[in-house]
Amino acid sequence: MFRIALASALLTVMSVTEAQESSADFDYSIRLDYHYVNTGDFTSDALTYDAGTTDTHAIQLSSIYSLNEKWMIYGSFAYVQKRLVDPIGYGTHNPNVDFWQYTPPDLRFVDDGDYHGGLQDLTVGVQYLALDGPFRVSPFVSYGTPVSDYPIYGSAIIGKGLNELHVGVSMDFIPYFSDWVFQADIAYIFSEKVLGVDLNSWLVDLSASYYVTPRFAPRIFLTSRNTPNGLSYPADFEPYEENYDNENGWRHDQTLKHEFVNAGIGFDYIVNQRYGISATYYWSIDAENMLEIDKALSMGVTRRF
Repeated sequence: MFRIALASALLTVMSVTEAQESSADFDYSIRLDYHYVNTGDFTSDALTYDAGTTDTHAIQLSSIYSLNEKWMIYGSFAYVQKRLVDPIGYGTHNPNVDFWQYTPPDLRFVDDGDYHGGLQDLTVGVQYLALDGPFRVSPFVSYGTPVSDYPIYGSAIIGKGLNELHVGVSMDFIPYFSDWVFQADIAYIFSEKVLGVDLNSWLVDLSASYYVTPRFAPRIFLTSRNTPNGLSYPADFEPYEENYDNENGWRHDQTLKHEFVNAGIGFDYIVNQRYGISATYYWSIDAENMLEIDKALSMGVTRRF
């Protein structure tokens, strides 16, 4: 119940630099990102308490290929390492001791204070430029699936282990005679159901960038996820014997709402025609049924071909 939804760190929306690539005279780009995420308290509608802290390090490789002026395909996958530091023990999950009547099919213990991880999820998608000009509209569809059999029980797990289909639209607005760029990505996520729980959700990313120079653009952004029909802790897991000491408890990280609003700052810098770099720093301003992000940092470099 204390796992942070790593999707909040590994965002699939394009940065300003990447958006410019799609209109530049290049057909193909590769991007390498490093992400670090540190979390604090667990929060829900009913309570907030110290569940230890987690540290996540991730390397994400992504690519965009323009088929023509309208269509492009993209994909990404990540290697993730994560640990839980929990001196009090309130956030530690051990499948070997947390269940009495039920025996989980996977007894791997990842909350021992050491880093655990591996390959996380693979995402592939397609995007179409439906409207070009100062106001650009690009519908997209993407599909994400786990690429390794990682554990799903514990604060230090690296993902939800679920298949997801994202259907959404990316919008960019560059006012005439302005150095501002406004972006919005809105997606509805069709998630694989778990124990009959509807985990479909909305993911929204809003950003504003200002080109201080033709190559350098600081930006601010907000990212939000809402899962209306997911479960809440502790209301949907008590009493323990009836609602947790079973498969429902073992899969609680998959079925919880994991809702958040994150805010951040960053920049994009176009080094030259072929290289671009970017960085962001962000944190949670609201989180429900998950660990709050105290601080998160990402840095990336793009190579265009």
